[in-house]
Amino acid sequence: MSKTATVRALMDPDKKERVTKILKSLGINHSEAINILYSLIEEYNGFPFELKLPDTELEESHANEVRAEVISHLKDSLKRNRRLGELLAR
Repeated sequence: MSKTATVRALMDPDKKERVTKILKSLGINHSEAINILYSLIEEYNGFPFELKLPDTELEESHANEVRAEVISHLKDSLKRNRRLGELLAR
């Protein structure tokens, strides 16, 4: 299956630059990251992690832990998901 559909998203330019650096360190680009996320959403029939509103009393340091937790969960999901390669190859 050829990849010809386009997905556009508006976001804060500073966030995009920060994420670009992270993705580069992981060896993937924005398109690959979006394809991975969409494949996981399809596989799990929803997000592969719990979505909830943060506690308004979270300290900044704790907020960084939450982000690391989400990234860690996604990495673990990628490792466990044996069908991910097949889905991405479609």
